[in-house]
Amino acid sequence: MAAFYFDVGGVLIPDKLAPDNALNVFRQLAKRYIFNPDDAHATYVKLQRSLDLGATSLTDLCTALRIEQKAFERDWLAMHPVDGEVIRIIERLLANGHSLGLATNFCRRLLDLLIEKTPVLSRLSVCCSSDVGLVKPSTEFFSRATEIMRSQEIVFIDDRRVNVEAARRFGWTALQTSEGWLARFKNTYIAGTQSYQIL
Repeated sequence: MAAFYFDVGGVLIPDKLAPDNALNVFRQLAKRYIFNPDDAHATYVKLQRSLDLGATSLTDLCTALRIEQKAFERDWLAMHPVDGEVIRIIERLLANGHSLGLATNFCRRLLDLLIEKTPVLSRLSVCCSSDVGLVKPSTEFFSRATEIMRSQEIVFIDDRRVNVEAARRFGWTALQTSEGWLARFKNTYIAGTQSYQIL
């Protein structure tokens, strides 16, 4: 039976602020706080890799941005609602007995906030770059994620082509989110088909 890994940003949280999600987040936050959004974005870009790897904490980022952390967390959550349809798919897959997880390059504190807000996510395995000190699309990240999931048959959903291609090279079945991906996913993995087709 297949196990499933979902990315967080772009899959669990749709990119409504795309094409440059981070910059647009800071533009929205600049309406509430007194800072230059371009400067704040530049600070974030400088710290992003160490934030993803867990070397920089959300507290460190907020200090660098001169934003009170609790307020930032509240506003960030309000700006990043999870996709209800993806959550329903997760619930259905769990009900059907599949192992599920989140495979993400994400700040662990923000991930914990999302999990708190969406309790079904607490039932999922987590391979978070901040925890393992590895980031997608590295082979080492996918290797560690496979160990965490304890399955050799993994289906991975991500919004970035580079991650999808790396997962496929590693041997996973991978689906890049695009127009209509939810319908294709449901037809393939939830509609009762016994043999999965590669998407």
